[in-house]
Amino acid sequence: MVHALIVVSGIEPDMFVSTELIRVYGEHGELTVSRRLFKDMPAKSNVAWNAMMHRYVRNKDVEAAYQLFLAMPRRDVVSWNTVIAGYCLVGRCREALGLFRQMVSPSSCRVHPNVPTMSTVLGACAGIGCLETGIWVHAYIDKNQMNDNGTLDRCLIDMYAKCGSIDKALQVFEKAPGKMDLYSWTTVICGLAMHGRAADALQMFNMMQDGGICPDDVTLVGVLNACAHGGLVDEGLGYFHSMHEKYGITPKIEHYGCMIDLLGRIGRLAEAYMMMKTMPMKPNMVIWGAFLSACKVHSSVEFGEFAAAEVTRLDPDDPWARVMMSSMYAKAQDWSGLAKERRAMNSLQMKKTPGCSSVELGGEVHEFVAGGSQHPLHAEICTVLEFVEAQSTTDTG
Repeated sequence: MVHALIVVSGIEPDMFVSTELIRVYGEHGELTVSRRLFKDMPAKSNVAWNAMMHRYVRNKDVEAAYQLFLAMPRRDVVSWNTVIAGYCLVGRCREALGLFRQMVSPSSCRVHPNVPTMSTVLGACAGIGCLETGIWVHAYIDKNQMNDNGTLDRCLIDMYAKCGSIDKALQVFEKAPGKMDLYSWTTVICGLAMHGRAADALQMFNMMQDGGICPDDVTLVGVLNACAHGGLVDEGLGYFHSMHEKYGITPKIEHYGCMIDLLGRIGRLAEAYMMMKTMPMKPNMVIWGAFLSACKVHSSVEFGEFAAAEVTRLDPDDPWARVMMSSMYAKAQDWSGLAKERRAMNSLQMKKTPGCSSVELGGEVHEFVAGGSQHPLHAEICTVLEFVEAQSTTDTG
């Protein structure tokens, strides 16, 4: 209505009004209008450029945001932060880290990163397990005294935990001036659980409560995960059933998922199945997938068939459930069941999703897909592997 009034009255909107209109239209999904307003601005401030770029990012059109970024006459720290965060938002953390390296390189325009930059970059390192780069970023933070008040402690703890260096995460936590923060405690507990250190995770949980910090639902997910990884059935059931009474937290699907994973890991499949059937929400793909994995581990074809049927119903195009059942039928020497699954996969022209692994070298993450040859050094890598294999054959011969 306000925009219409401006147009009808013939008033030429100034830079501030145009920028605000770009923001408002973008927030309501009218990106085409935002783009037209931006294009028609006779003069554009950095705020306007950043506003338009932010709208692209919010709509996950990162390529358009990046092209706008390249076209900017002057980029400030907000410009860099926006496009780096945009790549992280769509899961392209490698590009995000590449942009950060450009930002801090000596040949750049020397726009200095700020705390939000480092928070985003640490999240990117965590997202792809880039420990070497994460360590470098930590050193950069310390060198430039960007974490004197502990603002980035939680991000550092999360990065180290997700990159497989739980001891470094604990070091940061122990030295953190604001370690009595719920997020930091939760991150450490979840990290310890993820690394199979169940006893340490539960000890941290008790220390947190002794310090007067009340857990939230995410903390309890970490605690239940710790019990699942440690095979602590009685402890897990105790925490789960006391959630509402003791902490005022109603179990969510994530908590039920942890319990089903716990029961499935130790072979109590009937209890896990009963919990799935009686939980107040419908089991999702993750829960049925965890149950199916447990069925395979414990060679339960009967329960496996139930789980596989549900996984296939939720995602008919994913062959994983049929692959799992084929393996279970083969182990049970149920050749008719195996043949049935193979026929179904062939008739639907299903192909198993190739495995993917990555390795960090010199601050760069290299990804390898099973059977793929897209890596630029593919030929050289194959030559080295053939040499290693030949040497191994010679040594064993």
